[in-house]
Amino acid sequence: MTKKNTRRICQKCGASVKSEKYVQHMSNVHGMNANGGTPHRGRMVIVAAVLIALIGISLSYQSSFRSVPAESKPLETSVPTDSKSSEPSAPPENVVRIPTSEVSSSAKWYTHDSNGVKVKFFLVKGTDGKIHLAADACDVCYRGKRGYRQSENVMTCNNCGQTFAINGIGTQNLSGGCWPSHIPMKIEGDSVVIERSNLDKKRLMFQ
Repeated sequence: MTKKNTRRICQKCGASVKSEKYVQHMSNVHGMNANGGTPHRGRMVIVAAVLIALIGISLSYQSSFRSVPAESKPLETSVPTDSKSSEPSAPPENVVRIPTSEVSSSAKWYTHDSNGVKVKFFLVKGTDGKIHLAADACDVCYRGKRGYRQSENVMTCNNCGQTFAINGIGTQNLSGGCWPSHIPMKIEGDSVVIERSNLDKKRLMFQ
């Protein structure tokens, strides 16, 4: 028998197939290559690998945008800009008015826009029942730009760690130094009233 007429017995179905048609028979009839493996298996492996890679890239992308815990910072509220009446003759409001209802024993931080510089200050009610106001900086540590945090009944400097009694803010910090910097204020009705010019004086500390 010549090589051309050589036949092979199919390992799967026992059919006698010409040698040159054996590979085609295995593929068409049994979905396998001549070595017994499925011709689609390689494709399936490749597709699976691609899917795994895409899932990995997606997870990596999402994890890169997860919020990372940052150093605890107080929430800041921007105070209103100069308010003007609709009447042309009405002068601009030269004070900041903050409702006393906003002030509690938990300090609240505010920002005042002084020609593009954010002047930060806080309001808090002390154990004496009074409202206390100060800049979020002092004459000594203001260059550190780290401000204060509240620790129960005291304000703690985030730069040097010194603590200052809340009840002393407005009386003991009048001369400056290592205290939350003094800002004058007054209570009118149900509002804390602060002169914008007094806030502007603290501009240097926040540049």
